[in-house]
Amino acid sequence: MFAANIKQVAALMQNGQLSAKDLCELCIKRMKRIKELNVFITEMPDLALNSACAADRRIKNGSGDILEGIPIAFKDNFSTAGIRTSCASRMLKGYVPPYNATVVEKLISRGSVLMGKTNMDEFAMGCGSVDGAFGPVRNPWKYRFEATRRDRPGAAQSSPSAARIADRGRQFHSASPSQCLDVEADDSAEWFIAGGSSGGSAVSVASGAVLAALGSDTGGSTRNPASYCGVVGLKPTYGLLSRHGLIPLVNSMDVPGILTRSVDDAVVILSEALWFC
Repeated sequence: MFAANIKQVAALMQNGQLSAKDLCELCIKRMKRIKELNVFITEMPDLALNSACAADRRIKNGSGDILEGIPIAFKDNFSTAGIRTSCASRMLKGYVPPYNATVVEKLISRGSVLMGKTNMDEFAMGCGSVDGAFGPVRNPWKYRFEATRRDRPGAAQSSPSAARIADRGRQFHSASPSQCLDVEADDSAEWFIAGGSSGGSAVSVASGAVLAALGSDTGGSTRNPASYCGVVGLKPTYGLLSRHGLIPLVNSMDVPGILTRSVDDAVVILSEALWFC
């Protein structure tokens, strides 16, 4: 399931082979499993399950929206009505917006299921997702690579070589989101950064907790963590997606960014989030 794209998952739900509730429960289990990666600032399992059940009812009644029942996450600098929005800063402690950001409203109105608000650099000012009030986001691929490297005879004594780096690259691109978590994290071990400032959104997609996530991008804050975590990161042209409700870093450069596991999925999210549709 975690290797399927949005269109494939949507088709399974429309055909009755998968329910939105079952998919939501799978994602909740995955979110619990990746706690040590510090991906989410706010998790909403009860709200997500209620939304998934509502999506199942709409599907049963003939709704054909492609995002119906699809799990999604938003970076914690997007305003979400009735849900705290912190920008990973203590300055906004207790702040609960009275409205949804436009892109949030559009994606939720299409039937997507909000799983949580993701961790980030404070006020999006950073490039590693290590400078927020809630601690750093950890890259999920670190643990699989370290286990693979330790299991090789003589690996501890050898230094990195071009061949080993190439081998690790092949493993990275052939692995699935479930494989990247085959090894339990060790809090005492070194860890890799996830990139930023939308590191939590990138890791939520790379680890299979959601099928898509929104970040924000000023000078690389979506594309940078996408490259670190092995997912697709898209910075749409300025003005293509509404910035209303996105707490700004630089008004003249900020745009909502899209993080998915495939280009096809990025196209789906972009098409559904366009402000003029």
